Amino acid sequence: MRRWEGGDPGVSNQKTPTTILLTPERKFHSFGYAARDFYHDLDPNEAKQWLYLEKFKMKLHTTGDLTMDTDLTAANGKKVKALEIFAYALQYFKEQALKKSKTAQTSVSEQVTKWGLSLQWDIIQP
Repeated sequence: MRRWEGGDPGVSNQKTPTTILLTPERKFHSFGYAARDFYHDLDPNEAKQWLYLEKFKMKLHTTGDLTMDTDLTAANGKKVKALEIFAYALQYFKEQALKKSKTAQTSVSEQVTKWGLSLQWDIIQP
């Protein structure tokens, strides 16, 4: 992605914040600037019902014992499975890549696209 929607008007953003917003029903709402802007525009009482997570990617770097049960904490203090958040983020990236490929007039279909994820695990010896 060379340009992300949101952020300051008229400014081209090559990066987007690692923020994600889930509805009060825990369904994906938005990612990046869109998540940040929507969340900050909510009435404070209503915002307490939404699950807003900032810089969630850093959990990968700051937690030495990640498991399938690792939790992340939303702005309202509620816990959400990290696996769920990363799955929503990857789904969003996939949708954006497919959308971008269509606007670039390339012939990429979801069925023939191979998705790869490379994870780097740092092992720290005591």
